[in-house]
Amino acid sequence: MKNIYFVMLVSLAVFSGLNTKSQNRNRFPVLRERIFETKLNEIKLNLKLDQADFEKFRPVYIRYESELSEIDFKQIAKLHKVDADSLTAEQADRLIVNQMEEAKNLILLREKYYKEFKKVLSPQQIIKLYQTEADMLKKVTKEMKRRQLK
Repeated sequence: MKNIYFVMLVSLAVFSGLNTKSQNRNRFPVLRERIFETKLNEIKLNLKLDQADFEKFRPVYIRYESELSEIDFKQIAKLHKVDADSLTAEQADRLIVNQMEEAKNLILLREKYYKEFKKVLSPQQIIKLYQTEADMLKKVTKEMKRRQLK
C-alpha cells in the first residue's frame, strides 16, 4: 500500500511537472508540495544523506526542479512520435529546431546544476540522484500504463 501511495504521488509530480508552461502552477499547491516532499525523501534515502547534507542539498534541488519544470519534455519526445511523411519541410524543420532547443536547454541546466550539486554531493551521489529520478519516472510510467489497462 505504501508503494502504491508513493508511486501515485511521484506520478502526479512527474506528469504535472512535465509541461507546466501551459498549466496553472498554482493548481493544487498542497498536493504538489506533498508530492515534492515525498520525492525529496526518496532522494535523501537513496543518496544516504545525513540531515546536515540534506539541508544543504534541498534548496539547490528546489531551484533545479523549478528550472527543470520550465523545459518542455513533450517537445523533446515529439520528434520520435511524429509521422514525418505527414509534415511539410517547414513543419519538420521547425520541429527539429524546437526539439534541439529544448534538448540544449536541458543540457545547459544539467551543466549548471552539476556545478551546484558538486558543492554538496559527491559525483557518485550525483549519478545516484539522476538514477533515482530515472527510476522514479520508470515506476510512474509503469504504474500509469498499468492503470490504463484496467
